[in-house]
Amino acid sequence: MKTLEEIYAEDPTQRIIDEGADFGAKEMLRAGLPIYYRDEAYPETMKGNFFVKEYPNGAKFLIHKELTSDFRLLEEQVKLLNEQ
Repeated sequence: MKTLEEIYAEDPTQRIIDEGADFGAKEMLRAGLPIYYRDEAYPETMKGNFFVKEYPNGAKFLIHKELTSDFRLLEEQVKLLNEQ
């Protein structure tokens, strides 16, 4: 798996995209909305249906998301990733 620095070296515009996404995520948290993302610190989130869900209060959970055949999005909280 490539590191972010390797990705940025191959495609410098990716860093700009990521910085914009970071700004948007911070604004969503500031507005009181949770955000979802993948994080290299949690390898299980780097592929498949696992994500980090972060709440405005800083609580982070490992989440499993699944799209059903009738297009409902199911979300299962797997575990707490930090203490709040």
